[in-house]
Amino acid sequence: MSASGETPPRICHLGLAAIVGCTVMLTGCAGHDFEATASRPGKFQYYSCDQLDRRGVELLKRERELTALIDKARQGPGGEIAIALAYRNEYNTVKGDLIAIEQTGTQRNCTLKFRTVSEQAVR
Repeated sequence: MSASGETPPRICHLGLAAIVGCTVMLTGCAGHDFEATASRPGKFQYYSCDQLDRRGVELLKRERELTALIDKARQGPGGEIAIALAYRNEYNTVKGDLIAIEQTGTQRNCTLKFRTVSEQAVR
């Protein structure tokens, strides 16, 4: 503290930089492994095959929107922070729900059409 009782700006900037750095590091911890646990078990157990397919279409569309927003945010300064605050949780939830829909569809021998052939081969 200075004689006037104010915190020097340099210390404030260092504190802010430390907080931002920790936030960015912690967002890396919530990466792709979290997707599988982002959906509640049995969430889609009462859906019919047709309902699973329709919900899959909706979620796949939202996944693509979020991917575009994340890619755009990465181009700017502070993009990783924006991604962590605005998009990461929803993206992980959407991915987890897509996995749960595919697992439920497989268990019921449903033919889910919401994925293209190339996307199914990648998964």
